[in-house]
Amino acid sequence: MLLFLGIAAGCARGFVARAAPAEDDRSIVFPQFFEETPIQVGTSEQPVVLDGAVLRALTQAVDDYLPPDRSETACTERRTSHVFRVIQREDIVFVRIDMDPSACGGTRPGLDSGVRYAISRDGRILRRILDGMEPYIPFADGGVMEKAAPGVSPSFDPAHPLPLPFQDASSDAGLAPDAQAP
Repeated sequence: MLLFLGIAAGCARGFVARAAPAEDDRSIVFPQFFEETPIQVGTSEQPVVLDGAVLRALTQAVDDYLPPDRSETACTERRTSHVFRVIQREDIVFVRIDMDPSACGGTRPGLDSGVRYAISRDGRILRRILDGMEPYIPFADGGVMEKAAPGVSPSFDPAHPLPLPFQDASSDAGLAPDAQAP
């Protein structure tokens, strides 16, 4: 009986992803992941080198944010349906994970469907920010976006609504492109 419990406990441990507890060091400033053109791995025969600390940080971020890929895992939750960006600055590895809509047959990314991590080279998750969870967004000039009441945009003008930046001006979210409004 004791042997059976030991084997069962060992098997169960193999299926549980253990993410390191995340600190929330608000002094950490994340880099802009989209300012420069990234190097795309797999688009050339040029080798790419990742040191062990960078690989560990990427693995920790993935294990913390996404479940292991299994056949019953929804497409949007699969690791293979995501894009990963990594920037190393001094002793911190920054990781950004975003859902790739084309991996699941979509064309547009979901709102607030990404996460950013700051992980120390010794493997501690220093900060984790889910998209949409930051109360203020810094602008390049050092200012911040004005905080408004829930559900109210400070720049929204009901007389002149604008489409979202990723939305075609000709499309309506409620209608198929060839459908007509009543």
